[in-house]
Amino acid sequence: MYHKVIQIIFLILRTKLNPLLLMLTSMQMFANPIDESNKILESKKIESIMYVGNSFFYYNNSLHNHVSSIVKNHRSNQSLKQRSITINGSSLSWHPLEAYLNNENIGNFRIDTANDNEYVNIEDTAIDAVIFMDCSLCPIHPETKKSFHENVAKYTKIIRARGMEPILFMSWPYKNKPSMIKELREEFLRAAKVNNILLIPVGEAFHAFEKKYPEINLYTDDFRHPSKEGTYLAASVVFATLFNLDVKGTRGKKDIDAKTTLKIQEIADLTVKNFFNK
Repeated sequence: MYHKVIQIIFLILRTKLNPLLLMLTSMQMFANPIDESNKILESKKIESIMYVGNSFFYYNNSLHNHVSSIVKNHRSNQSLKQRSITINGSSLSWHPLEAYLNNENIGNFRIDTANDNEYVNIEDTAIDAVIFMDCSLCPIHPETKKSFHENVAKYTKIIRARGMEPILFMSWPYKNKPSMIKELREEFLRAAKVNNILLIPVGEAFHAFEKKYPEINLYTDDFRHPSKEGTYLAASVVFATLFNLDVKGTRGKKDIDAKTTLKIQEIADLTVKNFFNK
């Protein structure tokens, strides 16, 4: 702990109190509980993912499509099959997870719109990992906090019993309630540590980006759901976490200008590196 304090003091002096670097460096102190689970994931090749969540996932033509865009345009030539199952406003308890994982028909075909709507059969519907999230307040609301932890444990057990990797998605604080980050951080890290699972630190990235670039809106008018920039930031953090690769330099989305894209990518990369002490 003494060496960590010295490191932070040195950084303050070197960067002339740069708030972003100081904040991201402090994340390292919160990363320790999940370092082990991150190493477990690094030994596995993730080629197919199921997302289980709510409207935070499906806004802006769905998080998984933004991740697909990064995968497609990234210099590393990764490949990733994805399917997303969402219910608006849902808690983890609303989803029949076992039914999803037992249903081999999920993802067994696609319609190729680029080839005259040709029906394409897909034989391999195996899933390597499940990325899941609870409702945005469930981890910290006094009426749902207990069930959040119970459901994370339940999901972890069900997913691991099938040889898949459970991955918890950390949601973000509301735009008009930035102090939520403290409680969210505490509960998500606790869940990740207790269940020894990987945590995708999207909430940390939102918090850091809001501090650094408040003029760029990551939220819609309700102060909760993501704007297109917010979804792209979330997708960038998902990609950087899953593949342990920088997103910076990847061609972005057509409807987000190049300067904003670069800022999003840089925050995503810094967040992931600092969160996992990379």
